[in-house]
Amino acid sequence: MRYYIEAAEVHSSIDAGNHTRRACAQASLVSLQIRMPDTKWLDLSETNARRILVEQSRFQEALIVAEAYGLNQPSEWALVLWEQMLNPELTEQFVAEFVAVLPLQPSMLVELARFYRSEMQARGDQSQFSVWLTGGGLPADWAKYLGRSFRCLLKRTRDFRLKLHLATTATGFDDVIDACNRELDKVPENAGPLILRKGHGGAYLPLM
Repeated sequence: MRYYIEAAEVHSSIDAGNHTRRACAQASLVSLQIRMPDTKWLDLSETNARRILVEQSRFQEALIVAEAYGLNQPSEWALVLWEQMLNPELTEQFVAEFVAVLPLQPSMLVELARFYRSEMQARGDQSQFSVWLTGGGLPADWAKYLGRSFRCLLKRTRDFRLKLHLATTATGFDDVIDACNRELDKVPENAGPLILRKGHGGAYLPLM
């Protein structure tokens, strides 16, 4: 009986915390509506909430929307980040504010790498440009802008194996691939007298 009572108390405190977070998120959304009355922020449908989230160029406003409508998930943020990619300066600022609050989840980065590869392949023939992200179509230097923005994400990725996977998936970042391979090919300094061989997945395994 005592264990059930203790468990109930724990669940009660967790539930109270969840209610508090939801209330704070809604309060922030109301504040946003007051500060920016020209945009409808309150009582949005799930579809409209996603649309307005993707449209945000400032991370703080995007975070308020994401938390208020339960969209604070890596898959949702991938779309938000992708929308910024044609403006490298905007991407760098957005990512800097993002990592100060949230982690760059591997699943989100992999999804962005796939977006990048698909877009580069689809837009390879400039004669077939169509409207994308910007109202007047893609700028002439779109590939350079996308590449610079994606490099911003690669620089924020400290895991060399993940960075290698991202650069390989996105394609077009041979210098990053070479740098990652050099790092992964290094024998660990603490290997001592062990003789190592490189196993599957890049891990170093001792030879018995």
